[in-house]
Amino acid sequence: MAKTRRVKSDRQLVKLSGWKSVDNAVRKIGTLQRDIENAGTKATDKIEAIKAQLAEDVKAAQDGVKICTESIEAWVVAHRKELKNKQSRKLNHGTIGWRKSTAISVKKTTVGLLKKVLGRKASQYLHVKETPDREAMAGLTDEQLATVGARRRHKDVFFVAPDIIEAADYG
Repeated sequence: MAKTRRVKSDRQLVKLSGWKSVDNAVRKIGTLQRDIENAGTKATDKIEAIKAQLAEDVKAAQDGVKICTESIEAWVVAHRKELKNKQSRKLNHGTIGWRKSTAISVKKTTVGLLKKVLGRKASQYLHVKETPDREAMAGLTDEQLATVGARRRHKDVFFVAPDIIEAADYG
């Protein structure tokens, strides 16, 4: 006869003996969720403080980079003839020069004008991310959902919604 081995569950469930213990467990969840939220807030505050300190610490270095770049550009502009129709020059510690850069600036009316002027061809000049709207699709019948490759699934999803105690607003 084969010997069966007992397998321990990874989950350690809390023993609940009645509705009062269930209610206490819900209260504990609310407390833990509040602690998690507070920890997240503290972390965000620390991150913001570190970012502010970083910005302060590197301000002098960033200003130095900007001043050096502007100084080099002014000198190279004054001596541009020495580049002899080249756009850049390789130096011992790097390369200086000009590169072609093109930027398209648009106005708030550009999308509407593209559609008006180009009609159907406008879509190739527009970014559109299309995703199914599940909330709107909830209004379709099961047959309609099936024709578009979707289906309605019913399931009971367990939830716990602890009452969050917030500070009273007396103002």
